[in-house]
Amino acid sequence: SSRLRSPPPPSLPCAMSTKAKEDKLVKLLKEIQRRPENKQCADCTSKGNQYVVLNFHVFACTTCSGIHRELQHRIKSVGMSTFKPEEVDSLDKGGNGVMRATYMAKWSAAQFPIPSEDETLKIKEFIKKKYVAKDWYAEAGAAPPPQQQP
Repeated sequence: SSRLRSPPPPSLPCAMSTKAKEDKLVKLLKEIQRRPENKQCADCTSKGNQYVVLNFHVFACTTCSGIHRELQHRIKSVGMSTFKPEEVDSLDKGGNGVMRATYMAKWSAAQFPIPSEDETLKIKEFIKKKYVAKDWYAEAGAAPPPQQQP
């Protein structure tokens, strides 16, 4: 006996084409990239922000992304890579502002000024202090340290 099979019910995620989903993700990624806190590199004074450091959900310039790569951090190019929905979601919830609030919570310019884009050795030291040693790290929501010690 032959059975008639009814087609599977359309599921919502499949209702939108893969191309349309990717276009929507790219649009959201570009919006996140344009936010004021993400316009400058997370790790130097460069205005470049064309790369994403997935480990920390931040935007970085070419120089800093190369240093992150050397440290085995996962990097993607905003313009050349395909992003997963969860990666874009993490950037939406994270970004350079959230990173500053946690990884630079105890940082002061007097201790270690943010390096300029051409100071590769200083950037490397800064990134290691910031993300590897966590010299200035504090959990989000921690009270900010006093700016000046009497």
